[in-house]
Amino acid sequence: MTSRGRARYGVWAPLLLIALILLFFNKMAFSNLILARGDTFLYFYPYWQAAADALRAGRIPLWNPDIFMGAPFLANSQVGFFYPLNWPVWLLLRTPYAAGASILIHLAIAGGGTYWAAQRTLGLGRIAALVAAALFALGGYLTAQVEHINQLQGLAWLPWLFVALSPLVAPAGVSRSWRSTVAAALAVGALFALQLLAGHTQTVFISGVAVALWLAVWVTQELPSMRAGRSRRLIGLGAVLPIAVGLAAMLAAIQLLPTLELTGLSSRQGGLPLNEVLSFSWNPLHLTRALLPGYGSPLFTEYVAFLPLTGLALAVVGAWSWRRNPEVRPWLALVVFGLILALGRFTPIYYLLGRLPGFDLFRAPARWLAPATLGVALLAGYGWQRLRWYVDSDRSNGDSVARQELIRPLIVAGVGFGLLVVWGYAAGWLAAVVPVGAEAPFERPATIALLGWAIEFVLAALFLSVILNGPLARARSATVELLLLGAAVLWLGSRGLPYNQLTTPEAWFDLRPPQARLIALGTCVIPDEPCPTPSDRFLSLSEIFFDPGDTAEIKSIYADQLPEEAIYDYIVAVKNKEVLSPNLSMITHAPAIDGFDGGILPMRAYSRLMSLILPAGSATTDGRLREYLTAAPDAKWLSLFNGRFLITDKTGDIWREGVFFDRQHPVTLGDEPVAVAEVPPFEATELWMLAGVMPPPVEVTTIDGDVQQLSSEWLVASAEVEQADPPLHLYRLPFAQPATAAAIVLQPCADPAVDCAVSALTLVDARDDTYQPLTFAPYRLIHSGDVKIYENLDAQPRAFIVHDWRWTGGAQAAGVDEAVALMADPDFDPRASAVIAGSPAGPEPSGDGLGIVEIIHYSPEAIRLLAESDRDVLLVLTDAYYPGWEATIDGRPATIERVDGLFRGVFVPPGVHEVEFYYRPASLRTGMAITALGLLVMSAAAISLYVMSRRRPFIGESADEAVSNSH
Repeated sequence: MTSRGRARYGVWAPLLLIALILLFFNKMAFSNLILARGDTFLYFYPYWQAAADALRAGRIPLWNPDIFMGAPFLANSQVGFFYPLNWPVWLLLRTPYAAGASILIHLAIAGGGTYWAAQRTLGLGRIAALVAAALFALGGYLTAQVEHINQLQGLAWLPWLFVALSPLVAPAGVSRSWRSTVAAALAVGALFALQLLAGHTQTVFISGVAVALWLAVWVTQELPSMRAGRSRRLIGLGAVLPIAVGLAAMLAAIQLLPTLELTGLSSRQGGLPLNEVLSFSWNPLHLTRALLPGYGSPLFTEYVAFLPLTGLALAVVGAWSWRRNPEVRPWLALVVFGLILALGRFTPIYYLLGRLPGFDLFRAPARWLAPATLGVALLAGYGWQRLRWYVDSDRSNGDSVARQELIRPLIVAGVGFGLLVVWGYAAGWLAAVVPVGAEAPFERPATIALLGWAIEFVLAALFLSVILNGPLARARSATVELLLLGAAVLWLGSRGLPYNQLTTPEAWFDLRPPQARLIALGTCVIPDEPCPTPSDRFLSLSEIFFDPGDTAEIKSIYADQLPEEAIYDYIVAVKNKEVLSPNLSMITHAPAIDGFDGGILPMRAYSRLMSLILPAGSATTDGRLREYLTAAPDAKWLSLFNGRFLITDKTGDIWREGVFFDRQHPVTLGDEPVAVAEVPPFEATELWMLAGVMPPPVEVTTIDGDVQQLSSEWLVASAEVEQADPPLHLYRLPFAQPATAAAIVLQPCADPAVDCAVSALTLVDARDDTYQPLTFAPYRLIHSGDVKIYENLDAQPRAFIVHDWRWTGGAQAAGVDEAVALMADPDFDPRASAVIAGSPAGPEPSGDGLGIVEIIHYSPEAIRLLAESDRDVLLVLTDAYYPGWEATIDGRPATIERVDGLFRGVFVPPGVHEVEFYYRPASLRTGMAITALGLLVMSAAAISLYVMSRRRPFIGESADEAVSNSH
């Protein structure tokens, strides 16, 4: 065959792999449906949308003002801003389709890397390599990770690391030069850099450990046969990883340095507690459902690692030759190592490893399944190759030894399958005493799954019997039929995975009424222009247990177009958009008090400050406050946070006697009266009240100026409203005559010893059975639909002036805890005073005075304000304090103080002054310089290697072949 013919013959396998990926992902590739669930929808889409908008606007998004009251954007490595394969899809496609394209591209990259790794490290033929590539790229583990896009991106480069290292582990008889070590180090360094830039640091760590183990096994098994003159080879194997890691750090420094700076201020600084490190361990009780196809019976995606029975059986066949084939041993070691570590808390090893640097930074030990599944896929490819070698061998004289070498592992595989099935049922007894976690309740195998396994087992046994005993032509066709069976099972088993549960694009692109309402309330009405002043922040408290009002309409519209699971995902997406779940506020640039991040955000200072509003003993590690708050926090803290809007659902509200009661803001009266924030113009005949056994007196002032004192003697008790502690009763307070109230004030109860609590008030017009719910100060209802939006009438503006402050003393960095402790004093008033971290280094507080501040320009990385005062004041900007922010007053540098634990502040002298804040992180500038140097070093080394390779052959080539290949 000519070289052109060989090249043409070699192209069909990668093309077939791509065709398989498109077939399996046909909905994502060839329809307008989108993935709208989990982290993809709530985390990656908002970040990718913000990054794409910034790129299209021609700016680098350094700062994110829309979550956590301000946080670094680019420094959050999970965004993957500098990952080179993100920019094209961001710029060319709308966000959900950019994510879909990235998923398809990286599955192809993963499959291509596995294909080449199979050929380079195990010497497999094209079909066997294709088998390995398909099992890894389309197997349960990798395809279950599509919701974690950056994790998939990083894992796609894992098999390429072994391709890059393959020249160093070539047979011992092949000569090597130092150039092979340098070439491998350059390639591995570039691949590690790509993984780092993709943004999933745990994947980089797992990949590095896996590569080190793989190389260590190679070195260990070659040491006995390595002659003294071969010490250079050992040095080369030992040097390649340190060189590669150093180069990767240089190439990715533009991302690494900002990320490391953020990591030092993260709430995860210093590592995670052991119990969190061990969370999401691969529970052995799920072993059966994790390793075998579920056929529509889904398992939590972190635990999915299924392959067809044929694939697992082939892997056993491949692994069986570990004694005679040294190329198999490193992959078998990787499988065993990965499976053991994936067990996490179910193995004593991880209780030791979880305390070590590196391991203590990440949770989800189940992710160690990644190198294990790669190893299984490659061993399966080798197992199929062994079957094919047996079929193609001369069997006329009956090679019983070779046949037995295949029968034994197949028997082991069959017995293993039987044990797995039995374990799937027997584990149910242990599930009663061994916790399995709410994310993956124990379930016995479904009947359809059991039927599917049985059918595949019988067909695989028939094909294998033909392969081992049938005539040559039939045996050859049976090897292909075995692959077709595996492909069919892989197809059917993957139908229940997230990538097949796509839904309508309206889940992302349509606006819901609360989103539109906040957009209308905001000042940033032209998205492409910077806001002259920032929108006020909101806090969402809903746990999305409500049903949207248009649920029936949604189901009727899409019933004939989408499966039930896709409609469900759409409804969940609608609910998340209704309450603007973190981080969906980034879509419309509605700034939120909280956010969502499972990596290095939120910052520790943010988490400490939130202890003021969270229940005692609670701490937010991922930033979602709604996970801990059961009621609206103290309004004084929301006001400090510039929290003007509060979003809640109506699941806590009730209807009684045909009247609606808004129970979001109950009050307990003490010595001071409590007023309704704003009484809507509504003519009523009576006031209805949900209260305890002693309702307070009520004073009503009408729009005509009349004042009515409604005392408890006027109240008529009704039946108990519901089981509550204390019990609530329904009271009716009739007016003397129909009137429109201008003000309603609850007076303190006459008996201070009685719990004087009011849950809700509603004005009722008994003439036509209409009503108007009321809310207590400082909130007023401004939107009522599927959810409610309240306005906090006491909310502080984003920037304000205080005349009273105190210092925590000591170093500024250590002042966060002291500041929060001082603020927790009940007498602390955040509207009038502030706490500054550090030792006194500014003017003395005056305690009172005049002063105003106005924001005249606001963009993420630059803010300009105009301040006027009659004495020295502290200007407080309630955006997060962070290294890299600088300030000027009238163009002269000013010191930014850490105020109230989290925020920025500057001292402004008397008079009228222009104050500017701008973000210029030195970590980014330094990182850019190091990355440029790394690119220069790598380019120079690559060019030098290329020039020298034309003069002298690389490893395994003769001089004549090198000259021939250069033409």
